[in-house]
Amino acid sequence: MRNLNFTLLFLLLFPILSTAQNVDNIGVIKGEVVDSVTFSVIPFATISLYRNDKLTDGTFTDSLGRFWLRGQKPGSYFITFSLFGYDSLKTKLFTINPENPMIDLGTIKAVSRAKTLNAITVRGQKPLIEQGPDRIIFNAESLPSVAGSDASDVLRKVPYLSVDGNGGLSMRGSSNVKVFIDGKPSEIYASSVSDALKAVSGENIVKVEVITNPSARYDAEGTDGVVNIFTRKNRNNATNGNIRGVLGNRAENIMTDIHSSYGKWLFNMDAFYQKYWNRNGSELERETITTKLVQVNESRQSGDYFFGGFNFLYSPDSLNTLNIGYRARRMPNSTTNISENFTADNDNLIPSFERNIITPDKNNGNTFNAGYTGISKNGQREFSLLGMCILSDGMSGYDLKQTQNEIIDYKERYNSKRWSRDFTIQTDYTQSFSELWKWEAGAKVIQKSLKNKSVFEIYNFQENVPVNDPDRSNTFSYRSTIYALYNNVTLKLKKCSLTAGIRYEQTRLNAVFKDTSLHIPSYDNVVPQILVNRVFGEKTSLKFSYSMKLVRPYTTYLNPTINRNDSLDSQFGNPYLMPEITNRYQISYTRNDPKLFKDLMVFFNNNRNSIENIRTPAPGGVFESTWKNIGRNQRLGLSATATWKPVSALSFGATFTGQYVWLRSPAMQISNSGLMRQLVLNFSFKLQNGYSIDCYGFFDARNLRLQGYRSGWKFYNLTFNKRFKDERLGLSLRLETFLTPFTYIEEDFTTESFHQFQAFRYQNQNFRLTFSCKLGKKEIKNPKMKQIENGD
Repeated sequence: MRNLNFTLLFLLLFPILSTAQNVDNIGVIKGEVVDSVTFSVIPFATISLYRNDKLTDGTFTDSLGRFWLRGQKPGSYFITFSLFGYDSLKTKLFTINPENPMIDLGTIKAVSRAKTLNAITVRGQKPLIEQGPDRIIFNAESLPSVAGSDASDVLRKVPYLSVDGNGGLSMRGSSNVKVFIDGKPSEIYASSVSDALKAVSGENIVKVEVITNPSARYDAEGTDGVVNIFTRKNRNNATNGNIRGVLGNRAENIMTDIHSSYGKWLFNMDAFYQKYWNRNGSELERETITTKLVQVNESRQSGDYFFGGFNFLYSPDSLNTLNIGYRARRMPNSTTNISENFTADNDNLIPSFERNIITPDKNNGNTFNAGYTGISKNGQREFSLLGMCILSDGMSGYDLKQTQNEIIDYKERYNSKRWSRDFTIQTDYTQSFSELWKWEAGAKVIQKSLKNKSVFEIYNFQENVPVNDPDRSNTFSYRSTIYALYNNVTLKLKKCSLTAGIRYEQTRLNAVFKDTSLHIPSYDNVVPQILVNRVFGEKTSLKFSYSMKLVRPYTTYLNPTINRNDSLDSQFGNPYLMPEITNRYQISYTRNDPKLFKDLMVFFNNNRNSIENIRTPAPGGVFESTWKNIGRNQRLGLSATATWKPVSALSFGATFTGQYVWLRSPAMQISNSGLMRQLVLNFSFKLQNGYSIDCYGFFDARNLRLQGYRSGWKFYNLTFNKRFKDERLGLSLRLETFLTPFTYIEEDFTTESFHQFQAFRYQNQNFRLTFSCKLGKKEIKNPKMKQIENGD
């Protein structure tokens, strides 16, 4: 019945909105402005549109000197051009009517003024931050670039966003953020967002779009915010690229990218290779009514990481674009862990046994994607069709040796092979009826298949052979299929705008464990969204939004295979987990002055079916650890953001998020509550002669869990940068957490039957020397391509 209701709503909404189409606003005006002598493009020039000698519209030329003015009424118009250093220019009259809705002014040649100023260079520059009803645009080119930086370094300067020491991205305290790179989802580039950001050179990034209130167009899962990263491209018939290398005490890497444009074809290619090594440790104390155990761990990790790919785009004309791409990733690594175990007798520690565990891991992926985007001549209709396939396989496991009284008394081996296949197809349609109305609709199908074969072997010392453990060896397969439909409407009034949408997602599940089919219930979700924006003047806005979001359990949470490589923990997944569902309410105030951007938001999140890691004691001091849908997670918070750029060479930024959290589980009769806080600071200063300084700080306070807490993460860096040869060569020195060699994180679990305290030591101090070089001279501009939003 729910399916039928949504289908009827989907079919009825378009005819109703079609009657609101304003057929009067049909005109589109476009053109390009170049220097009359050098024929070089002129960016950021002011374009003003006049009708009956009255100013009716205006815009700026983009970085390639091009401009568009859409939604104009029939009539006679002319355009003026103005930019410091050039004579003002006025075009001839032209007429827009139903028979001639598209006006192409072609190439407009601007004449430089005869008088020149010696030793002065005039450059147009966009404001650092541009504001929209549901998003901001951060123009990264307005800040000095850092040699060898990647996308995570740029995102650290963007309002609302925070990036921790491991590259983990969050927005206003939430890590459910979708990232797109030039219109492609980050999972095409790498298996995690933090790794995908390494694939993008920070010097290539032109702007970052942050959607703070994602519409129904985006997946209901994992989209508390959306980040779109746009990179610099070539113009016509040119080839350019970048190469950078990093030397450090924890990693070394090299990356290159090439962009080439010829006629109607555009080709992009990049590759990244890294070697890394780390040493970490931990100390655990676990106390029950009868026992007290202590475990001390020391680990070493090393590995290689490669990813790369290419993408072809073909544009037969300015309105249609086809693309096809391929990416590959290879991630072999190994971890060696020495675990010393003790029992406590009063204040004395009695050695029990020692475990030496070698954990190899391999993860390979191949991604194929293809798409088409078409735009109507008047620019009011847009259609896109996209497809993506991710094929991955890998191997994980461990080889365990246990020593007691210097004698090996236990050996165990675990080997797991995994295969996964992800297929996505998505279609989107956008219709702009006028400047006041816009309608969006689309459909999407995502199918994910996972197969995992696990083999456990226990060494038989009498026969000197490993013997299969049939109780734990198994095969687990899991398939999920998600069908989605959405409708979204945007209405603009004089001082207000309204965006309302609804999304329907149907999830079908199937799982088999040890040749036994698991009867996992499927589920349906109707996800509404609404955003109301009230503008006060040109700089201030007040927003209210409501949305429903869900988070499906990760596959590692679902696999019921029992893992006992840790002598104190027996870990297994729960295939019957249901998704978390959160109702989000937000009120925000934003003011965007030329030199100061500030935003204040109050939010309330009401989560049911919260997925929590639950630990329960078992005989012998061992814990059973799994995941369950238990209780509620409610958060009342405040987020404040400010970015100040008093002069062009200097900028400051800060984001503070505080939230009071209530965690409750009536079934387990436990609860936890408290205040969580996060502060992000950034600073950039451009000196003379190509020098600049860049600083960043991430400070996270205690994070609450249902059964305890985890202490916060503290990360900071200082970067000295030097540009050479007209900024084509760069050298930078980065110091990360240089005051302390390690970062210490504490984790506490407490219930009526046990208490566990664990202190982690992470090697977080890092020194990096980076060299970068820009190749080629011109810029390439990418055709506009739609994006796939995948929730994983």
